[in-house]
Amino acid sequence: MTWNAAGFALVVAIAAAGCPPRPAAPVAAAPTELVAAVKGTIEQWRQAYEVRSMEALARLYIHEPGLAVIQDGALQLGWVAVESALRSRLARATEIRVRIKDLQVAALGAGAAVAIAAMTRESTDGATTVREAGVVTLVLREDPEGWAIASEHYSYRRP
Repeated sequence: MTWNAAGFALVVAIAAAGCPPRPAAPVAAAPTELVAAVKGTIEQWRQAYEVRSMEALARLYIHEPGLAVIQDGALQLGWVAVESALRSRLARATEIRVRIKDLQVAALGAGAAVAIAAMTRESTDGATTVREAGVVTLVLREDPEGWAIASEHYSYRRP
């Protein structure tokens, strides 16, 4: 059996809910245009971190109370909290490097997608460098201006 990102996300969601998995119907491959658009948005997100641009990052998130960003067990809920956390991260770093690998994209329905990838992020403040390596899961939705992040979860291994 082969798994695609949508099938994997379904199993993770079922496991998180504590329900035994049932055989799922095959998931159709995401349309090429959707995959390209979502990958383009994620590349913009990666580049926005590397140039430390709050303005560029802000354009890539929904600005609504339902926005959720989870990192290292901490939840920021809503744009106000997420914006504050992003500004703080960017202000502390003199340099940020983000690497995305093995990116998988699946449609979740009309105008919605999930992306899962291995991610490595290195941040330095000029004296200390912090390296995080783990898995990032992004749920995106299509808005009139393009694709925007509605949920972000980054789990990384501790050394």
